[in-house]
Amino acid sequence: MDYLVENYKSESELDQKATREAFGVAIVSVANENDEVVVLNADLPGSLKLQDFIEVFPERYLQVGVAEQNMASIAVGLSHYGKIPFITSFTAFSPGLNIAQIRVGAIKNQNIKIVSSHYGLHIGPDGASAQMESDVAMMKAIPNMVIVNPADFNQTKTMTHLISRTKGSAYLRLTREKFPVFLQEDAHTEIGKVQKLLAGDKLTVIATGSMVYETLQAILEVDKDGKDVELLNLHTIKPLDAEGILESVRKTGKLLVVEEHNIWGGVGESISRIVAEKYPVLTKIIGIDDTFGESGEHRKLWEKYGLDRKTIASEIAKLINKT
Repeated sequence: MDYLVENYKSESELDQKATREAFGVAIVSVANENDEVVVLNADLPGSLKLQDFIEVFPERYLQVGVAEQNMASIAVGLSHYGKIPFITSFTAFSPGLNIAQIRVGAIKNQNIKIVSSHYGLHIGPDGASAQMESDVAMMKAIPNMVIVNPADFNQTKTMTHLISRTKGSAYLRLTREKFPVFLQEDAHTEIGKVQKLLAGDKLTVIATGSMVYETLQAILEVDKDGKDVELLNLHTIKPLDAEGILESVRKTGKLLVVEEHNIWGGVGESISRIVAEKYPVLTKIIGIDDTFGESGEHRKLWEKYGLDRKTIASEIAKLINKT
């Protein structure tokens, strides 16, 4: 477990922070490094934690109001003239409302960064219209779109810097809810390469974003000896690390994917394609099963829709023992 914090503290000892908070910190640092970085927002600066950026770089902040399509179109123009625009909103609105304008920017290979918070069921009480279960499906189908989904606060800071240096369009998913900060701040993170958090030989488990820590806890509950389950942190949804994934499944012969997204069109389908083509193994996907969410506290919603650690642990136990 090379990537866990300070001798593997218990959950109660870890700081709890939302990844959107990390973006608010990192974007100021990114802008200090590169004068071409600008930020656009669609009337949600507090939700994207942009207060510090606005204070430090008021002339590089554009508030477009409730106009997500216009925001993306402006970003395409700014990129054409050499700027590096970060467009920021809720996932339900960007890419939910402006996918056509984002796609136009990608066609021209414009250097646009789409930063979206509150994916999955995180927005909880606001209900299905503000939640977003389909964003990965939308964005992964756009050619050459880079999609990153960091696992915690520390990794989000790193990945904000990485996408700022990546040419072309990139999509960064952020959480509304606070989650344990469990990865080391200096842990090596590389776009397009999985992180191995646990080593095992009976089951490969691949988790992404908000599901990584929840899945880690489920594994530690089931795999007491720490020998059976290999856990990969899929912080990059696209491009997929086919080599790293196949190396693991060739060793274990079984695969479980865990994502906070509709299993129709999610990362599990992308991974399954690679595995089916190169090394077919028994595969199971845990995610939102072709349904919209509803109003409720996000962990209660996780329980109802089968994304909680108890459900994940049960599936892991079944797969470990399956021959």
